[in-house]
Amino acid sequence: MPAENPPVSREAIRLLFVGDVFGRPGRKALEQGLALVAHDGPIHGLFINGENLAGGRGITPRKAEECFRRGVSAITTGNHLFDQKEAVALLSSEERVLRPENYSAGCPGTGHRIYTLPGGFRVGLVNLAGRAFMGPADCPFAAADRVLEDFSRATDPPHFIAVDIHAEATGEKQALAFHLDGRADLLYGTHTHVQTNDLTRYPGGLWFVGDVGMTGPRWSIVGADPVPALSRYRTQVPLPFRVGDGETLFCGLLLTVSPPFGRGSSQVVSARLIREIFPAEASGEDRRESE
Repeated sequence: MPAENPPVSREAIRLLFVGDVFGRPGRKALEQGLALVAHDGPIHGLFINGENLAGGRGITPRKAEECFRRGVSAITTGNHLFDQKEAVALLSSEERVLRPENYSAGCPGTGHRIYTLPGGFRVGLVNLAGRAFMGPADCPFAAADRVLEDFSRATDPPHFIAVDIHAEATGEKQALAFHLDGRADLLYGTHTHVQTNDLTRYPGGLWFVGDVGMTGPRWSIVGADPVPALSRYRTQVPLPFRVGDGETLFCGLLLTVSPPFGRGSSQVVSARLIREIFPAEASGEDRRESE
């Protein structure tokens, strides 16, 4: 006899969505940021973009497990997903790691899943990749339609639907927001590593932000050490890539959802962008470990 789902909590649910976590500095900032947010109440669901977890390029099982130990509910990814060869096996074995839904059907893993949080609250999480100024991918609009149909047919459909659009172009993200308004609860951008000041509730109830921002080294060029990155821009001569160091940023979006829970009835009573700065770690850290 199949196990019954736990009854859904009647308390307000706090959901935290964290942008691209970049290397060891990002993972440390994630730990510090979670402790800070938890001062105001429990975090019931924690979702991060982890395509830069391993040295700023890709994801590995060890880095993913480190995040799960810190309470991460699920990890979305993007165009740097396969920079680490271990990602292929990880997608096949770990249901808490998603890849963009609109990648080829032959790609391992999936780009959507329903996650049941402690207390029984169900989040339908979707991972999409943009196409403007990005690598090859299928249509994110059509992929979103298919996923929403799949969610609607689920035996236990999600109470809340969140979509990570990993994309470069703001216009493409805004177009997807209009496409999903009234059918999903949250569309949040990742990829650019720069938090945008456009948190908005659309007419049909969808919450949207163009990019939740990077969690990683503050004094960097979108996460990378400025010296080699600047050299490439000025001289076209590439130098070895390094993760930045020093002060760190913690960027995310915190939502509070109140009962009654269910598609069309759950209410986001609070939505707040977070941007915190943490001091540099003590000198003497092994630089290789910064990545």
